[in-house]
Amino acid sequence: MTNHEEQEDSKLPPDVAQLETALTLHDGSTIRMRAIRPEDDERLRAFHSHLSPDSIMFRFFHFLPELPSEDAAHFTHVDYLDRMALIATTGEGQAEEILGVVRYDRIGEVTAEVAFVVLDRWQGHGIATVLLHRLASYARTKGFTTFIAITMGNNARMIEVLRNAGFPWKAQYSDGTLEVVLDISEPPAIPDFMRQ
Repeated sequence: MTNHEEQEDSKLPPDVAQLETALTLHDGSTIRMRAIRPEDDERLRAFHSHLSPDSIMFRFFHFLPELPSEDAAHFTHVDYLDRMALIATTGEGQAEEILGVVRYDRIGEVTAEVAFVVLDRWQGHGIATVLLHRLASYARTKGFTTFIAITMGNNARMIEVLRNAGFPWKAQYSDGTLEVVLDISEPPAIPDFMRQ
């Protein structure tokens, strides 16, 4: 770790800094996971620029060819309590690239809305699931028991991740959108081979 990276990490609460770790995916490849930081705004904009139109539509419910700088600043400046985001990355330093993001925003005393998106070429590798599990684990330490995800009814990949995440869930369909409620009060029921 460079001195610069140490200085960046020193700004993070200790429990947030400790989230940084290596993750091994289904295919054996290794990526990094860490909390998002304020200096990730340009990195997040670059990530957004590599998403397909479909992935952008599924995430934002409208086409957004570029992520505006003010949105990037909002997404990267979190308080690690009411608003939190984890990212999966490859590379280091200036070459670090974001592969996926999962975030929550508090909407109630013990409830948060959750959203995630993964680069198209990295979808299907288990990134969204492992980030969701890690985010839920962190959220439990902050008193959350429920995640709510709102997605387009035809967003098959996100629905599959939510359905197979191992949390008790219920879903309600209305006007083309699906609201999924996940009970994250306990760790997910997942097979041992999937545990990191």
